[in-house]
Amino acid sequence: RAYNSSGLDGIVDSTTLLIAARTLSKLGRSDLSWAFLRTLFCAQSSSGFLPRFVYLNHTTNTKQHEFEGAAWSDFIGVYPGPKLFDNKAPEEYVIQPSLENETKIWSSNTIMATPHHATSILEIFYLSNQTAEDVDSLSIFYSKLQLWHTYLHRKIIYNCSDVTNVNDTFPCLVLRHPLETEIDMKSPLWQNSLMNVTKIVRENKWKSGISIPRQVKDSFDYPGDDIYNSYLYLLQCLNEGKNSNSTLQNNTNFTNHDDVFYSRCPFGMLDVGFSAALAKADIDMLMIGQILADKNHLTRPTADEMATTKARTNRSMDMLNALWHKDRGSFFNRLVMLTETDDGWYNSNTTVPVEASIAYNFFSMIDPMLNSSLVAEMSMQLLERSGKLSFDCGDYPLWAVGGCRDSSPIIPLVNYRVSTGLIRNGESGLGDYISNGLFNLICGLPNSAETNLMNCREDVDFANAFNGTSALPMGKNIMQSSLTAAVVLDLLLPDKEFAYEGEPPISSSSVIFLIAAELVVAFAIGVVCLVLSLNLMRRANADEEGDEFVQLVNEQQPLYEEPEDGEDAVNTTSIGAWSLELMSYLSPMKWFSGSSNS
Repeated sequence: RAYNSSGLDGIVDSTTLLIAARTLSKLGRSDLSWAFLRTLFCAQSSSGFLPRFVYLNHTTNTKQHEFEGAAWSDFIGVYPGPKLFDNKAPEEYVIQPSLENETKIWSSNTIMATPHHATSILEIFYLSNQTAEDVDSLSIFYSKLQLWHTYLHRKIIYNCSDVTNVNDTFPCLVLRHPLETEIDMKSPLWQNSLMNVTKIVRENKWKSGISIPRQVKDSFDYPGDDIYNSYLYLLQCLNEGKNSNSTLQNNTNFTNHDDVFYSRCPFGMLDVGFSAALAKADIDMLMIGQILADKNHLTRPTADEMATTKARTNRSMDMLNALWHKDRGSFFNRLVMLTETDDGWYNSNTTVPVEASIAYNFFSMIDPMLNSSLVAEMSMQLLERSGKLSFDCGDYPLWAVGGCRDSSPIIPLVNYRVSTGLIRNGESGLGDYISNGLFNLICGLPNSAETNLMNCREDVDFANAFNGTSALPMGKNIMQSSLTAAVVLDLLLPDKEFAYEGEPPISSSSVIFLIAAELVVAFAIGVVCLVLSLNLMRRANADEEGDEFVQLVNEQQPLYEEPEDGEDAVNTTSIGAWSLELMSYLSPMKWFSGSSNS
């Protein structure tokens, strides 16, 4: 059942919800965590696709052509609204029907979520009390996660068998829009990556026909009209591409047998954060399957399913490692080099690194899946104050843009991802320094190795970003961010040990006893059935022979003459009785009965 959000007319960002659900489980409210997740997965399509945004109470009234619930608009606050997404999605994007009538759901049906779902669900289970209800919920979401990961590996990266050549990385895990990453729109990465799209928009004098509200333009990461129009152009292209009748393939992106990637829209990117999230999630899918097996749960995965998940884990890890730039000592996103074809599509079989100095490159450390030398090499960049890949630039960590030149935003989500990643890779001192710096920044305290939250100011701003130089919230219209609040609370509450207790296996002696008991019961049932069958046969034969004798007597009766004056009446009667008795003794069933009685 979906979480009852019928009173909320708003937007659910999958990144925010997953972090908030994790925090609730720490607080002992795993019941709310699972309820939040049910709301998020209500937007899962029949193909397994999971959108980044879920819109609550947005539905079409087909009779009056009106929309119920919240206003059907292009924007909800700074977020894209449901109206920006095509209303006629193909089957693979259609939301599965739900029995929940109170919550009406729409989604960003062309923009997929960053795949943190399996990781969040596993950690929610670890942080819960691990009751029978928690195990059942883990099992339910495991089935949904299987659909999601099948979609990612078969629809998105199905033709990525060889990703070991770093210098010529084939377009495998391709993202089709900036919204499919966690990178802010004002990041310098987009200036180079969207250059071709911006050129098309300018040359064609393309207009979106959408009025961009002041609230969006006042956001800290509004990149300017040119970049934002490119953003809207790609979104419209994806909406139109879903229903394309092109002779190549009725899809937005695909790869043919000649290892050539085709795209309906002029953008494709391999993202470090997305790749790392998938690699981590595939590993956690293995762990969820193992837990269900150890719990002897009815929906535990089969050996074939576990083998498939293991193969996917190796594959996604290889794709992440292919984004490592040895000369620069960093992970970089890679841009798909697209060329327009005669029929208006774009194709490519190569990618190039986007050597942007951004803190999102450290998202690769989401899990201890890098060797120690890579971790040490990247960690040094977080402590350097000069150079292109330096990030210890101001009083507070972590600047989202490196280089220590112009002022950079400090984004709580970035600090959260990098801090937790460092701790998981054994760099707990540096990870704590980044998280404590975020606490000091939000509380208005001087930065130090440790923080004293007792001195935190009362009017705390949970802004989406802070200025790296002035330490003030960024944006003309400061909004309290539920994402920042969830990040801070999750960092404040310590994790408990990630462990679980498996159910004890059935002993061999118990198995032998059960088998023996089943054999005894089966033998007893067989004996009873045999005795009943023989008894029925005996009775049936006796009745049949008696009827035949009576019929024989009746047929022979006219052969005898009627005795005169009672003469020999006794003799004939005695003959009939004697014959009947003789026939009775001659019956085989009589012999069987007699032998058994003796």
